[in-house]
Amino acid sequence: MSNPIRVLCVDDEPDFADLTATYLERRNGRFAAETATGPDGGSAVIEERPPDCIVSDYDMPKMNGVEFLRAVREDHPELPFILFTRKGSEEVASEAISAGVTDYLQKGSGTHQYTVLANRVTNAVAQARAEDQLQEERRRFRLLFERLSQPTVEVEYESDAPIVKRVNPAFEDVFGYEAPKIVGSSLDAHIVPPGRDEGASRINQRVQAGRSLESEEVVRRTTDGTREFLLQNAVYNDGSGGSAIYTDMGDGEA
Repeated sequence: MSNPIRVLCVDDEPDFADLTATYLERRNGRFAAETATGPDGGSAVIEERPPDCIVSDYDMPKMNGVEFLRAVREDHPELPFILFTRKGSEEVASEAISAGVTDYLQKGSGTHQYTVLANRVTNAVAQARAEDQLQEERRRFRLLFERLSQPTVEVEYESDAPIVKRVNPAFEDVFGYEAPKIVGSSLDAHIVPPGRDEGASRINQRVQAGRSLESEEVVRRTTDGTREFLLQNAVYNDGSGGSAIYTDMGDGEA
């Protein structure tokens, strides 16, 4: 993680906020720390440009650190938020955890705690960025899945049956099964013709072993009759399921 890390230090005492920001920047050259006086000041900064992580005091007038956390969570549920406070108790910690705090750390009399705090900030931001990247990859996969011109279906196995989790529009068009009617049921029960069970079972066993098919000619049933397809798939590493992609090999019945 080489990108700069913007840290917002919130404290009702500006000198303590400045001290925290200074020590954080000294301990990690990637930190760009800014300060805000109290929750009102912090909220203004967040509204203008959310930071990568918030480090907040607890004991502040009008709104304490946990109340500030709850306010932040309304609009930024995943923003890393570390409570850095002199007031430590099981009650405060429990309240902070219930409100969705990322981490909780007590201030100490020396400077060692700033090293610990810097590490906690780094870890929290790294985890948040990794989650953001994962969500973006999932979004792109969903978009690709929906836009594929070939009929595509995603399944997960339950008692060796390939249960349909979702199908793309091309699958609905070619096979004739609308998603609400097929999702949640066995794919084979809908599209494997009588007498083709053995071949379908062999493919299922291969997928459950975590092995993909490069391509295989299969006969499958649509609502308009049986047709020949070229089947390719991508499987989950643990063999729990995967996606099957069908390429129509002709317009006539097989």
